[in-house]
Amino acid sequence: MPLVATVYLRKKKHLSGKTYLYIHIPAKVSSDSQFIFREGDQLKMTVEPAKNRIILTRMKKSGRSKRR
Repeated sequence: MPLVATVYLRKKKHLSGKTYLYIHIPAKVSSDSQFIFREGDQLKMTVEPAKNRIILTRMKKSGRSKRR
């Protein structure tokens, strides 16, 4: 069964003056055993404007953070 949640884009300005967009994923989703991404994973983001979607694909695993 797919994990479904409403997420939000947040815009933040860094001290350097650069502006970044963040995608906030709810803890209820990120703590689910089906959620395949972990902190430190390198992800590839593909934007498909014609289909109104963003696809995240894990590039490689990082050994920095382990789930309890």
